[in-house]
Amino acid sequence: MKSDIPRRHAFFPIRVVMEMTNLTARQIRYYEEQGLIKPSRNEGNQRMFSIEDIEQFLEIKRFIEQGVNIAGVKAIFATREQEKRTDH
Repeated sequence: MKSDIPRRHAFFPIRVVMEMTNLTARQIRYYEEQGLIKPSRNEGNQRMFSIEDIEQFLEIKRFIEQGVNIAGVKAIFATREQEKRTDH
């Protein structure tokens, strides 16, 4: 049996993400609106986040703290996504 927690499985509600990232619910929803994060939804339509989502929030937070605006963060993520597609 594999002991690792699946990194892409959405386990965490927004309140836990807020505690883990020190982001506000408003910031989390804004990053979702901007297309930077795409959380899963549970049966009650509550946002649920994965470990990968949390890592991405922390990365967004670091970029913002370094002075990169949302458009810049989007560009960085888009470039990475493009590189992943061309590598395969």
